Amino acid sequence: MENSPRKTSTSTASGSVAVLLKGFPRISETFILNELLLLEEAGLQLTVYALRNPGESQVHEKVKHLRAPVRYIPDYFWPNFAGIVWANLKQFFRQPSRYWPAFSFALRRSLRRWSASTIKRFSQAAYLVEHYLRKERPDQIYAHFSHGPTTVAYFARWLTGIPYSFSAHAKDIYLQEDTFLRAKVDGAKFVVTCTGFNVQHLRRVAQNPEKIHLCYHGVDVSQFSFRGPRREMGRPPVILSVGRFVPKKGFPVLIKALSHLHSRGVDFRAYLIGGGELKPQLKALTAELGLTEKVALLGKMPQEKLLSYYQQADILALACQVEADGDRDGIPNVLVEAMAMGIPVVSTQVSGIPELIHDGRNGLLVEQKDPVALADALQQLIEQPELAGRLAAAARWTVEQNFNARVNVRKILHLLVGGEDGPGVPCYSPAVAQMSPSLSSNPVDK
Repeated sequence: MENSPRKTSTSTASGSVAVLLKGFPRISETFILNELLLLEEAGLQLTVYALRNPGESQVHEKVKHLRAPVRYIPDYFWPNFAGIVWANLKQFFRQPSRYWPAFSFALRRSLRRWSASTIKRFSQAAYLVEHYLRKERPDQIYAHFSHGPTTVAYFARWLTGIPYSFSAHAKDIYLQEDTFLRAKVDGAKFVVTCTGFNVQHLRRVAQNPEKIHLCYHGVDVSQFSFRGPRREMGRPPVILSVGRFVPKKGFPVLIKALSHLHSRGVDFRAYLIGGGELKPQLKALTAELGLTEKVALLGKMPQEKLLSYYQQADILALACQVEADGDRDGIPNVLVEAMAMGIPVVSTQVSGIPELIHDGRNGLLVEQKDPVALADALQQLIEQPELAGRLAAAARWTVEQNFNARVNVRKILHLLVGGEDGPGVPCYSPAVAQMSPSLSSNPVDK
């Protein structure tokens, strides 16, 4: 897949960057698309290499504005057996002194763990180098997610000497063993991650903790106009929840909370927007609890369409939870988007979410996996419009101060262009801890 030819940028940043992604374009990874667009706007020359084509039927409208060519690395070994083996053989004969140690490491690791994952990623790295990086010689490699894409970047550096860096998020951090994660951190030029919670974990893992930088994803606040709570008379309040229908998002807990609201006689309508493995289970639970007239399960949708649901929403609720295997969210971007628009939010005290939502000051937080507490918080916002308005105004302030993507991307730009030793550009202001006047008031009693 090749996008439109590159246009000349008027910005001062320069340099060519190979961007490694799991898949592209993905409707659930708006934050990556936004970051790439802002880096291009700043003047970087990007080429996207994706480990698979998601083949999604819907894509964000903004994808067409990305100038970077998008190329796909074979993800499945057997359908591409000849091409992958040929690329690896070429790399071996071109530079045996680099290829053999890297291959041996990947093979030993795969055998030790009884998993083909590492040798697969090494083979993809050799393919990437042989077909693209050897000829194009980008200045550096930048990967999103610390598992597959960063493993490919790690081996690509071994084969070429091209430096790499990566952005770590959530599942990719907590579902891989620390030894290899440490090796990838220590081999990187720098690492950025999207929550302070992640920073603490990665710094415990790394031998060089100074490489770890906090940079919240944020949103382009100019695209999310503040509307504030404004429920129409005679219309039931609209509760919105957006995310993949996977266990860590806690949708069954939210549906049970909505059932509690219904049993208390609280009127509402709820839209649950997403797609994923749990959709049949969620539909069955909605029917079992007698909520089919109250709760609509809608499919995943591009951001342009999602905005119309934000406009209708009186509350946004996310029941995020930590799974038994450690899988969890970081800071869900839908929370930042809703807060930017002044939609009161309710979520859980999981991972990095309390870094965004300060309970009783700019939103409400409850314990994870507690549908009664979640129902109580939702009812509080429905029945106390003054509280909802105060939280909404403070939420917008929080986003403007610390989750403005146009400001935060400067940190990544500096690290890519200037490295670790130059004058840094902060992407997180400690002022959030001091709060604005509206945030510094006493939290609401719950």
